[in-house]
Formats: sequence, C-alpha cells, structure tokens
Amino acid sequence: MEGKKNKKNRISLQLFLTISILFICIIILSVYSYASMSVHSEIREKEINKSLRQQNVILAEKYVKNGYKIYGDNDLSGNVDTIASFYNGRAFFVNDEYKILRDSYGSRQDSFIVSQKIMEVMNGDKAEIIEKSVLKSEYVMPVMDNDDIVGVLVVVSGGDTLNKTKTYIYIIITFVVLCILSVIAAIMLAAVSVKDLKNINVQIEDARDGKMDKLLDVKGFSEYEMLTENYNLTVNRLMVIDSSRQEFVSNVSHELKTPITSMKVLADSLVQNEDATLEMYKEFMSDIVEEVDRENTIINDLLALVRMENNSEKLNAEEKNINELIQLIVKRVNPIALSRGIEITYESYKDVIAEVDETKLTSALSNIIENAIKYNVDNGWIKVTLNADNKYFHVKVADSGVGIPEDCKHRVFDRFFRVDKARSRDTGGTGLGLAITKNIVLMHGGVIKLYSESGQGTTFTIKIPLRQDNNQEEDKSKSKSRNKRV
Repeated sequence: MEGKKNKKNRISLQLFLTISILFICIIILSVYSYASMSVHSEIREKEINKSLRQQNVILAEKYVKNGYKIYGDNDLSGNVDTIASFYNGRAFFVNDEYKILRDSYGSRQDSFIVSQKIMEVMNGDKAEIIEKSVLKSEYVMPVMDNDDIVGVLVVVSGGDTLNKTKTYIYIIITFVVLCILSVIAAIMLAAVSVKDLKNINVQIEDARDGKMDKLLDVKGFSEYEMLTENYNLTVNRLMVIDSSRQEFVSNVSHELKTPITSMKVLADSLVQNEDATLEMYKEFMSDIVEEVDRENTIINDLLALVRMENNSEKLNAEEKNINELIQLIVKRVNPIALSRGIEITYESYKDVIAEVDETKLTSALSNIIENAIKYNVDNGWIKVTLNADNKYFHVKVADSGVGIPEDCKHRVFDRFFRVDKARSRDTGGTGLGLAITKNIVLMHGGVIKLYSESGQGTTFTIKIPLRQDNNQEEDKSKSKSRNKRV
C-alpha cells in the first residue's frame, strides 16, 4: 500500500521534461527581455544625447549671431520651444548673467536663476550634466561661442518615459507570446521524448503478465534504441530461461519416474508370478536395488547442483598437488578404459601446487575423463595434460570419441541434456555430470571450454587460479550468476 502511495506521489518524466524545458525557456526569454530593454535604453539615450547636442550647437550659432540676445518670439525663441516640444518637456535658456532669456513654459521668463548645476556648467567645472530618473531626465549643456561659454541650455524631459513604456509593453507582449509558444513546444517535445518510452513500458507490462511473444522495434533516440535492444535481449533470455525451466521440470520428472516405473514393473512381475523361484526373486530384487541406486544418484546430483547454484555449497580450498590428484583419477578409471581397449596417457609439463577443493575438483575431472571413456570409440585414445603459468593451472582432456554436433555444443552443460539419450542411459549417465562440472569450475573462479566436431573427438580445457582469495571469491559469485541456468 505504501509502495503504491509513493508511486502516485512521483512526478512523471513527461511532466518533468515539460517543466524543465519551460523553466529553461523562461530563463532565456527573461535574460533576452532584460538585455533588450537595456540595449534599447542605451541606444535611445545615445540618440537623445546626440540629437540634443546637435540642437544645442544650432542654438549657440543663432544666439551668437543675434548678438547674445533673444527677441520675443523670434527664431531663437522658437528653437528653445521646439527643443522643449520635441522632448516633451521644458526648456529654458540662461545667459552668462544667469538670466533666463527664454522659458518654454513662460513662467520664469526674464528672471534670474541660481542653481549649482547651472553654475558648475557655466564656470566650466563640468562639461555637461545629465541626470536621469524613472520619471524624468535633466540635461544641462553649455552654449559655446568658440571656446567661451556664453550661456546654458537646460532641458527637463519626461517624454522619453512614454517611448520607454511603449517599448517595454512591446517587449513584455513579445515575452508573453514567446512563453506561450515555449509552453506548447515544451509539451510537444516532452511528449515526443517519452513516446517510445511509454511503448516500452506497455510492452514490459505485457511481459510481466506473461505475454513475451512480441519484441519491440528498434527506433527513436539512440538511448531508446539501446534500451529497446536490451529489452529484446532480456525478453529472449527470459523466454530461453522459461523454456529451460519447463524442460528441466520435464526432465526431472522423466528421470525420477523412469527408475520408479522399472521398480514397479519388476515388483508387479514378482507379485503376479505365483511360480517365481528364489533365483528370480534375487534377480528381480537385484534389479530393483540398481534402480534405487540410480534414483539415489540422480537425487544426490540434483541436490549437489542446487546447492552449488544457490551458493550454499562452501569451497574448502587447501593446497593440493594437482599432478598427484590427476594421476589418482587416471589410475582409478584406467581399468574401465582398458576394458574397451582405450589408452589413457597423462602428461604434466610442470609440478603444480594449487589451492582447490580436492573433493569437488576430483569429481569435476572424473566426470570429464569418464565421459571421454563413455563416448569414445573402441580401441581409441584419451590424452590428459597439465600445465600452469604464474596465475592459473590448465587441464586439457582430449579424446578420439564420437564428438559433438555443432547444434549441440552450446547445450552440453545444460542439466539433463544428452547428445545421444539412449546411449547415455545405457552408460548410466544422469545428464547432470557436465552441469555439475561447470559449477565446480566456476566455484573455483575458473573457466571451462569445449572444442569438438562430430566424429572427430572432443577436447575440454579447464583453467583454474592457483590461489583462491577474496577477490576471486567475488568474481566466482558474479561469474556463477551470469552463467547460471534455471
């Protein structure tokens, strides 16, 4: 219940992408809008300053030409009023005696003005004074006659605020429109981005419900293609595992049922035969004992295999002489080989001392060599070799046997798999020997490989570390997990 609750509280990838893209777009648009306003204000200010200076030069020329006088509504007065009108504010002209010769408002015409700003410009302390605020801009500029200051032009403007407001409104409207477009683009982009992911999720849900017969098409973004390929590989693997599991259950049932069926037939034969002799009872009971032993062997092999695959089987590694261990195995199986005229040769290239579990490794090597005898031709040969480097020892078992067909090589280590089922049962095999052998090799952190051709014999190579340490134990666990078959 808590898991479902947490799941509902999680944000979807599509919503996350939408918000993220929108957030980035808004930040970019905000920076753009701020930069646009700043650039526009700077350009507008430069234009105003340039225009005002030009007007001031014209005004100075006319003032000097008129003999430093302004007469009523003459041309010079019109210039002052034009400046005031153009900048939507107030302008007045002050001569070098601090008398206002012309006020565009007319309220201070012919009066005197005392102002620190005007005095600083008039005295040449400052070339000009420009002060700006949100509501107004004030310009105090000298009127020059060559290098002499003969007056001051003062312009107080509020008109640029309107232009700024219009510009700001335009930028804000553009910002809002772009934000709306960004929202639409973010939603569409997020939807497209997660479309393939949703399809993959639907397919995974179908697979969870057992519908694994469909594979996804590899398309879309490269990450989705990789995810799709991995999903298809996983589904194929699951299908193989499911098929192997079903086959395993079927094989286990068959292998365990066969001895029981044989025992039942033998027992029924004794029960139904009223004239059975003591010798017949002994013979039939002997056959029943063999079937019981066979059943017990299968069960023990199964239990050993399960323990190894579940990592519940411990590796009791001790230093052992591998040369002596292989010699004992060859000596034990040699009579069986000689009964069929098969010659076993053992060759060691160096003395090998390694940390191994003697019981388990003996079982693994015995399985390989006994298989080489079982599936060999009469009067054939088996060659066992041992070598080592500074990290690993290598065991190779080659034979002149019947070989393994190409289509069966990848399954020889599967449980209950037999290349020739009839012959395997005749030789007493359970079909678990190579599966157990592989797990024993993996427990030692080693590798087992197979080389074979049908009718050309078979070669098994085993590579096992000379020392068993903690890192190797971890590697063995990982390797077993990767190679484990259900």
